[in-house]
Amino acid sequence: MPGRQWDAASKAKVVLEGLKGRSESAICKRHRIRPAEYRRWRKQFLANIARPLERRRPSPGGGSRLLPGMSKKVWEESTKAMRVAQELIEALPIPVFFKARDGKHLGANRAWEAYFGVNREAFIGRTVEELFSHAPEVAAKHRAADEDLWRNPGTRSYEAEVPIHDGSSRHTLNYKATFTGADGEVAGLIGAIIDITERKRAEQRQAIEHRVTRILSESGTVAAAMPGVLQAFCETLGWACGARWSFDARMGGFRCEETWSKEDPAIATFLAASRESTYQPGEAGFIRRVLGRGEPVWIVDVSAEEGFLRGREAARAGLRSAFALPIHLGDQVLGALEFFHRDMQQPDEWLLKTGVAIGLQIGHFMARTQAEAELRQSEARFRSLTGLSSDWYWEQDEEFRLTFMSSRFVERTGIDPAPYIGRTRWDEAAPNLTESDWARHKAQLERHEPFFDFEMERVGEDGNSVWLSVTGEPVFEGRKFRGYRGVGTDITERKRAQSVLRAAYDELARSNAELQQFAYVASHDLQEPLRMIGSYTQLLERRYGDKLDSDAREFMDFIVDGATRMKQLIEDLLSYSRVGTRGKELRVVQAQGALERALINLRASIEASSATVTHDALPEVNADDTQLTQLLQNLIGNAIKFRKQDEAPRIHVGVQDAGDEWRFSVADNGIGIEPQYFERIFMVFQRLHTRDEYAGTGIGLAICKKVVDRHHGRIWVESVPGKGSTFVFTLPKTQKGET
Repeated sequence: MPGRQWDAASKAKVVLEGLKGRSESAICKRHRIRPAEYRRWRKQFLANIARPLERRRPSPGGGSRLLPGMSKKVWEESTKAMRVAQELIEALPIPVFFKARDGKHLGANRAWEAYFGVNREAFIGRTVEELFSHAPEVAAKHRAADEDLWRNPGTRSYEAEVPIHDGSSRHTLNYKATFTGADGEVAGLIGAIIDITERKRAEQRQAIEHRVTRILSESGTVAAAMPGVLQAFCETLGWACGARWSFDARMGGFRCEETWSKEDPAIATFLAASRESTYQPGEAGFIRRVLGRGEPVWIVDVSAEEGFLRGREAARAGLRSAFALPIHLGDQVLGALEFFHRDMQQPDEWLLKTGVAIGLQIGHFMARTQAEAELRQSEARFRSLTGLSSDWYWEQDEEFRLTFMSSRFVERTGIDPAPYIGRTRWDEAAPNLTESDWARHKAQLERHEPFFDFEMERVGEDGNSVWLSVTGEPVFEGRKFRGYRGVGTDITERKRAQSVLRAAYDELARSNAELQQFAYVASHDLQEPLRMIGSYTQLLERRYGDKLDSDAREFMDFIVDGATRMKQLIEDLLSYSRVGTRGKELRVVQAQGALERALINLRASIEASSATVTHDALPEVNADDTQLTQLLQNLIGNAIKFRKQDEAPRIHVGVQDAGDEWRFSVADNGIGIEPQYFERIFMVFQRLHTRDEYAGTGIGLAICKKVVDRHHGRIWVESVPGKGSTFVFTLPKTQKGET
């Protein structure tokens, strides 16, 4: 920057940006310095680094002496810059190292030591060939770059894949620069290593996915695409061969479908043998584990893997490591891919994730090609079936004009389709449709929505009405709308039958209304004479009771009792008839609340009989709460009524979750019921005991059945005579959105 005073530490930081890989032009632009000035700083920086490595004569005081011709001020500034540079290099998070002119390492920072897993003190004085003794090709590449720098001093950068201490390989960008000694000659070089593994892997994955996408888009079948996909994967990542496996339903086993390999007779023989192999489903084995579990599998050494049946053949072909991954479509495993390498490879999570992504891509392609094939077959079957069906097939263009009508139309309706071809439906009026009906249908077509059972009334040549029902769906090519296609049905007979049925329904509704009115009037008119008989009989008893003998008073009791029972019978019949006509709308209610209301209504009977009533926690149900209360009240009341003489009633109301329905039960310890009467007790007026034994009209359980029927449930009894009864009824579960 103009006017800025650059100290030694600031200059060193600027130079270190270059060692991290930033270009010279970017550094100069950022700090507003001239390229010549930056180069001078870099030369001084490298000289300061090299100076402590030079052999110096000790001073009389034990320190280092000034070099010839160097002033004390220059020496102090140089020493300060050297110390700052060394401290910065030691703290850098990237590996930095120094080499002498003979190629031996002079030093390195902590990051270098951690990256390679090598003790730097023990490695001083050793060459790159000794550092990479297990990877001579890597050492040769570094040596060639050093030799080029010795011949042409300056800076160099290049990429190299190097092995590190954990056995894996990393992609690196190596930046090197020469430095000179006091005599001005090149004394060595300083290097910085930037790890670019993630960038390289991202580039590799992008390259693989791009190639695979292009291959899949250009292929019509899986068999045509897979050799190219396997080749793209192997060539990009350096693996020797690959294959695809799938489950053959006809053979009942796994088989190798397609393969790819580099030109190698031994590998070709191994892959040919794989194509001839078939494996039964199971958990053992290489491919079976992948297809069975849907997870990737890695084998470091194929010859040492006991579960790998083809391990020895693979080793004889010169293959050492292998991995396999599933081809997925959601949770479904459609097949597996396997790859082999000539060298021993440790498990690579990045490679497995990349492979799984490719597997998903292939899975979607397989699903798409299968869907396309099925669509073609479906269309062929559809056209064939419509030719045989009593219905007809039709098509419209993007302007909704009818373009095709199958021959079944005229055969079924007797109407000539020619006047309709090239025209829209609304060009011809239909007696059953108004202008607003046509407008709604047209708007639906313009929204490109499917439509179902659109009914039209047409007039045939004989003047009679023909009713048509058409169903259609939009047709697209890519995203471009191409019109509609669908089927039509002649529903004339059905419409006529509906007309007859409607007339019968209306007549039945009128008749039912009259019957309900009759029942109400009859019950009201019948109860009035009964009330009069009972009232006047009781009046006679009060006024002339002392004048009547015992027989007369007994006869009067019979009259009052008969009138009372007749009144109760009429009321029960009226209640029975009103279950289906006077009920409330079914809605979500708490069964617990209905039970509590029933128990309140039965409080007197419960206390008089010393009954004990227990219950489970009852759920929400879709019901008429009044009728549900009546149902529970009748069942619990019956349990109290038909009790044993020497034992207090014990009643339990339970509930079970039975899938789509709730199963309620009312169990007691009463007198029980004989099996032959299990059905009879739910019928009107069917009593198993005399009125002297147990009061009632015999309608209570009939009302229970009618209530359960109205709620779309079932009711039955389970009983053993002398050991009690359990009445069970079901109610459908409440569905979301149900009313």
